Amino acid sequence: MSKIMNNRRIFVTFLPRLLGLIISISSLTACAPVNQASAQKQNSINHPDHKKIIRAFGGVYEDFKVGSYVAGLSLKIAKSSDDPESTYRVTVLDSPQVNAFAMPGGYTYVTRGLLALANNEAEVAAVMGHEIAHVTAAHGNERQRTSIGAAVLATVLGNVLNSRVANQIIDIGATGLMASYSRKQEYEADRLGVQSLYRAGYDPYAGGDFLAAMGRLSEREARLSGGNRVPDWFATHPDTGDRVSKAHKIADGLVTNSNWRRNHGRAAHLAAIDGMLYGDAPDEGFIRGQDFLHPVLRFRFSVPDNFKLINSSQAVYAKGPEGAVIKFDVADADQSTQSYLTDIWAEGLRLKNISEINSNLDGVTAIHEQSDKTSRLVVLRAEQGKVYRFVMQSPSSAFEGLDDGFVTTADGFKKLTIAEAGKLRPLKIKVLTVREDDRVQDFVKQMKGVEAPAEMFRILNGLGAAEALVAGTKVKIITDSQVF
Repeated sequence: MSKIMNNRRIFVTFLPRLLGLIISISSLTACAPVNQASAQKQNSINHPDHKKIIRAFGGVYEDFKVGSYVAGLSLKIAKSSDDPESTYRVTVLDSPQVNAFAMPGGYTYVTRGLLALANNEAEVAAVMGHEIAHVTAAHGNERQRTSIGAAVLATVLGNVLNSRVANQIIDIGATGLMASYSRKQEYEADRLGVQSLYRAGYDPYAGGDFLAAMGRLSEREARLSGGNRVPDWFATHPDTGDRVSKAHKIADGLVTNSNWRRNHGRAAHLAAIDGMLYGDAPDEGFIRGQDFLHPVLRFRFSVPDNFKLINSSQAVYAKGPEGAVIKFDVADADQSTQSYLTDIWAEGLRLKNISEINSNLDGVTAIHEQSDKTSRLVVLRAEQGKVYRFVMQSPSSAFEGLDDGFVTTADGFKKLTIAEAGKLRPLKIKVLTVREDDRVQDFVKQMKGVEAPAEMFRILNGLGAAEALVAGTKVKIITDSQVF
């Protein structure tokens, strides 16, 4: 969340040193016909939403090894697409979301979260081929785009307060970037993407394999969140149930030579992502179970057991039972915490029970009631000229049963010492070699910072529920170890 708060991040640059991070692929020679969308893409190459997307997704992931890897495979796919002569700009986004998407003008995006989930180079190439196919088929020109910064959690948060508080609560802005493609467009992009994958020399079955992996992750996330949450790529690329089988049938039609060998590029993929960040970046803070910890701004707080934390570049959220939600962020404030609460943040609102909270941080809290919703507002003194803020809201009928947990969260907020903050480590992908006697559980024990680690290990490495490891192969784990 602090990339917005402390303004330390440069979101976009086009310097040559970032060739592997934001690449232009132009004037490629090939025999494929040029799609009629080429002229449109050339005219819109400076897409007005490009910088907004980079901001919304945490900036560019500035790792030359990862960027160069994505640049190379994207070049292969672009040359094998239906429109190889157009210009494509591929950006690796510094986001833990599993996502990829494209816009008119050849702007194509992939997150490091998706790279972490993919099991080989062919799967990443399949995703890029699918997204480039949306561009070559001009699908982006056929659908309505929503504005960047759309209220993704608006249905959860609702219009809680008619004031500056409301604007800040609803402005989450990172996912929900595009309206969904139609089913026809998805099938067409699948078909074109598989064909590009095959022409580029990759395993054409990889697209279906990645969809299957996403399905497993979708089921896991839904179960752990107690709801119907799906990975971000499915949010804008709806799973129609039979896309995996359809993608494999398309590959069947391409592979007619019995001597043909699949090209996965697993070794290249694992080498590229070994040591890559997983989950939240240090300057956005970490989620560890019910705790949110920030090693740069040096603070921590915990949410009640029945809440699930969600980190974004604008704020930290926690979704709870019965539609309850907690939002945390930081704001500028030179006046006292009470004056800030009553005169600025909640100006014009009728507040009840204004009182002190978390005396260690000069905190103040109040209750706001609005029709069927009740909110506890909290302001805590941060460093000079800053305040921490909580909005803790639920349906009025449930507020009394949840408010003790809200108060405990605010009272338990604490600053970290330099030594405490220094012990916090980000999660990273680490690639290990399977030895003769290694078992799945040996690697699961090394996994850190993820729920249900055994299941996640199998998903990360494309292993079935009972599939054993093969000596000499390499596997991915998630760890906070700094030894790579």
